[in-house]
Amino acid sequence: MAQNVRKTVIIDIKTENTGADAMADSKRIISVQIGDPAKQDLYYADANVGERSLFQAAIRIRMLIAQGYLFAGYNLKEFEVPLLRRFLALPIPGANVLDLRDFDGVKRLQQKTGKASLELEEVCREYGIPVEHKRQMDEKVEALKKKPEILAQANEAAKQLAAKGWTTDYSIKYALESISSGHAVLESYEEFVQKGGAGDSLYYKYAVGDVICEHLLLQALQRPSTPAPASQQV
Repeated sequence: MAQNVRKTVIIDIKTENTGADAMADSKRIISVQIGDPAKQDLYYADANVGERSLFQAAIRIRMLIAQGYLFAGYNLKEFEVPLLRRFLALPIPGANVLDLRDFDGVKRLQQKTGKASLELEEVCREYGIPVEHKRQMDEKVEALKKKPEILAQANEAAKQLAAKGWTTDYSIKYALESISSGHAVLESYEEFVQKGGAGDSLYYKYAVGDVICEHLLLQALQRPSTPAPASQQV
């Protein structure tokens, strides 16, 4: 079936991870976001309301798979797909996965920048897609980077990264960014839970904001000037 006649939905997850390794240090999924610019649904691990629980998220994902939906997202194959399988025992078939990193437009941008991989924000900015929803979280991250306990954790984690052959400076920078980001997301999530899953909370805006910008990016990448990845063409 051609990609442009299949129904597509964005899927994104956030995990509890205050370490330096995006995969190995993830302890659990704290939320699953599904939707598009018109409507976003956020399911979370500590939901008191049943219809917003991760159990309900799994039911919905299975239903969408059965209906033939494509799940789209940035770095979906390397992050969401394996972690949904690990934590929710929820396999998403490869035929239902559309990773935005596989589009030619993203690959051309990688070649242009000379980077092995690009963050979602970098690609969105290239296509003129706003990522303002990340600003408050970024400010929180920067504040956490100055805390002695965060610096100590980052320095310790950097030793393990340097042992892999990374430079010391890059190891420290990477570890500090990852660890501070993880703590910022977790703190924001805990505040979100305390407020009963409030839609005006920092965490909610941050999480659903990714769904919106990924959908806008998908639309931009699907335009004639940016062909779909070969795996999705017929």
